[in-house]
Amino acid sequence: MGSTNLGPITIVFFFYVISMVHCINNIQELDDQIRSYAARANKGRHTGSLYELSLPANLSDVKASVVTVRNSVFWRKGANFSGVYVPPMVKTTPYAKRIAFVYETFGDHSSSVYFRLADDNYSFISPVIGFTAYDATNTNNLKRLNLSIDEDNSILIKLDPYVSHNQRRGIKCVALGDNNESLKFSNTTRNYSCATTNSRGHYALVAPNQKHNPTSKLELARRKWWWIALTIIGISVLLAAVIGVVVKLVRKKKFKEMERESEKSETVGNIWIGQSRMPAATMVRTQPCLEYHEDFPSSN
Repeated sequence: MGSTNLGPITIVFFFYVISMVHCINNIQELDDQIRSYAARANKGRHTGSLYELSLPANLSDVKASVVTVRNSVFWRKGANFSGVYVPPMVKTTPYAKRIAFVYETFGDHSSSVYFRLADDNYSFISPVIGFTAYDATNTNNLKRLNLSIDEDNSILIKLDPYVSHNQRRGIKCVALGDNNESLKFSNTTRNYSCATTNSRGHYALVAPNQKHNPTSKLELARRKWWWIALTIIGISVLLAAVIGVVVKLVRKKKFKEMERESEKSETVGNIWIGQSRMPAATMVRTQPCLEYHEDFPSSN
């Protein structure tokens, strides 16, 4: 009896696993699945408080949370939860008395499991963060809302890159679509945030792969040549200074030798006067002569 019931149970379990894997491979259906958990968890909850959702085991590397805000408070203060900042004075279409924001965070290194980048030259360097705005007036049926976002006052998604500061060159934001592919690359704002005017989406930080980035290779080559040039200049300056000092010392030494030779050429003799020995020149350079000659009378 037990063996006959085991077959149908196995088949049901097999199709259940397949259906769960299918949900993971389709981001749109994954969002819908998380929305159903958010609808159940949001019943009887206080507004303005962020609640973490309890997801099934096959989504253990995905974290989701939900918060409900009143439209009047949202208009005055906006929303700033789970790293997603929505500015104030934003209208919803259609109008909703209560707004539910559902946030998703895919694990640091599991973003590539759920999403693919159309450009192979880039890789994920941050978790993927997703958010969706719903009409929470009827908690049994959360319907998507559109937010009227101005480009000058857009939504900011704060992302934290898990690479060192030396590797944070060429970082870009990427908006990811429901078909698991990247839609749009854009520059980051201050503190590695991504800006968007969409009411929902998934966003992440990406960086160029070193092996596929010719710009980085060219930059490394330039840096190498700069170091070589600076080293050659430094060695040349040092050699010039050493040569200058050596030349100066050689000239000084020759000058001293010339002084000694000139002193040796002028020999001075010695004579004794009494008990004292006095220097005396051995020769007279200039013969004495009388300036005035007088005629002396002859002896005759």
